[in-house]
Amino acid sequence: MTPSLNERAWQFLCARYHDDSHWFDEAVDTADRPAFEHLVAIRAVKSFVTDNRFVLCPCCGLQAAELYRACGVLELKCPDCGPVRIFEGQLRAWTIDADWFVRKLRSALDTSMRQATLVIASGIWLIGQYQRRSVLLARSIDAVLHHLSALGPARGNGMPWVITPRPRKALGSDPLGGRAQWLPMEERFTLYGGNISFIEPGEPTHALTVDRAGPVHGPFSEDFRWVYLADLQAEPIALTQAQAAVFRALWQFHGQPQEAHTIMSRAGCSSDKPIDVFKVKSKFQGEAKYELPDLAYKALVQTDRRAGTYVMACAALTTA
Repeated sequence: MTPSLNERAWQFLCARYHDDSHWFDEAVDTADRPAFEHLVAIRAVKSFVTDNRFVLCPCCGLQAAELYRACGVLELKCPDCGPVRIFEGQLRAWTIDADWFVRKLRSALDTSMRQATLVIASGIWLIGQYQRRSVLLARSIDAVLHHLSALGPARGNGMPWVITPRPRKALGSDPLGGRAQWLPMEERFTLYGGNISFIEPGEPTHALTVDRAGPVHGPFSEDFRWVYLADLQAEPIALTQAQAAVFRALWQFHGQPQEAHTIMSRAGCSSDKPIDVFKVKSKFQGEAKYELPDLAYKALVQTDRRAGTYVMACAALTTA
């Protein structure tokens, strides 16, 4: 199956994060250009200021020479190649926006946006807590292996989670030897709609791949993890497992009104009412990731407060 634009962009981002360096616009491969431009559009990458007084010759890649402008054209005089014209794209550099990256990872994990990012060791940061686990972000798994002692101070009430890009060499399933749980970026996170989504350990890694299907059950994807409502959002709206379970339960009742306890029992949720799993906490207000599922629920589900029942009319229209 051909990877989607989001999948290619995420792979590009992970690879660049692992390399921990800036890159020049001109150096982006043609095949990677759409993915790169998508990252620019969602502001995942930003301009990087370089010293352009002396530039490496693009012809030989060996000699650096002073840059000058002659008749409106940028040139350098390489000792080996002679005068070489330089284009603006060869000087325009980019890097991953670290603030954007940490902010989106925190959003994916529902961790606080207000806490500071703490440096644990070179190339390793503590970015928050997830269900009382410390969450560490590192440039590479090698950086973590070189500083295993740094995992001790980061421990919360559970085993820390360590997020890194997957290395180019093969590793076993437990490279950290039980000191922490490793979450390879390429497998446990995905990019869509300018946001990063988290795939829980134990959940299939394809669970949040969105471009493989489209709407199957009315406005919902096959697994009910995505809802397509063009009036609210041009792109599909990502749902949590609990939200998807509630919509799936309502769908299975084929547009027949049901009481809250019946729906929540079918969904396997402990909350009292369907709306409970869609409510937006005050600290997340204004964030589309949380508000769009709530708006989708309000657009699709009708409540009869007097009877205490809930119904999703679109389930009756498409299953009749």
